[in-house]
Amino acid sequence: MRLVILLWFLFLTIPTVGQNRKDWIQLDYLNKASENPFMTEKDISGQCFIILEDNFNYYKNPIVIKTADNKEFIRLEFGETLVTTFNSKSYVQCDQTNPFNPWLFGCNPDYFSLAFECVDSTGTDYKVKINEREFALISKQNKDFKKQKITDFVKDWTTLGCDFDRHANPLRETPKSDGKIINHSDQKEYKIWNGESLEIQGDWIKVKTLKNEIGWIKWRTGNKVLIRMYFAC
Repeated sequence: MRLVILLWFLFLTIPTVGQNRKDWIQLDYLNKASENPFMTEKDISGQCFIILEDNFNYYKNPIVIKTADNKEFIRLEFGETLVTTFNSKSYVQCDQTNPFNPWLFGCNPDYFSLAFECVDSTGTDYKVKINEREFALISKQNKDFKKQKITDFVKDWTTLGCDFDRHANPLRETPKSDGKIINHSDQKEYKIWNGESLEIQGDWIKVKTLKNEIGWIKWRTGNKVLIRMYFAC
């Protein structure tokens, strides 16, 4: 009888032990892996993001951005690799000298991603950042692009998860700076945690942590972003 009880206890606890081990491994990686230091995303000071239309096929059509006088300024084109033409000069994929550096640019064709930070808007165009010094205009009539609210952009890119510093940006019961803090015994050892986003309200994201806690964290303060997002999909 004792043997039966012992076996039944092991049957019930093994899945929990396995899940705990998985959680510990992930927390170890987030906090201790030298190849994966925690870094927050770039600051966001713009009005919105300008992204590719959902049905745009970048394998068949180049991505073209023109100047205000309708001259080609930037071209992104996939062949055997991604080639970026910037001011008539071409750069191959992952060329570190490429001056094209929008807010989000994932050049791997398997999970290509592109988002421009829109800093101003006129009646006909969106003014977007190409890098820290240069800007371009994207026509509002350009059907290859669409406007996306910043909160919608953040929600979309945190569905797969986001990392946050639990010491500096604690998990709270409510989306308020004075909301009650949700503590976990493991946060004494691990300060960087992962959460799956469930909801977004202004500067706050409701997340479910890898320990199945549900609470709120700040994703930004002013223009400063406080989290790391997962852009590969």
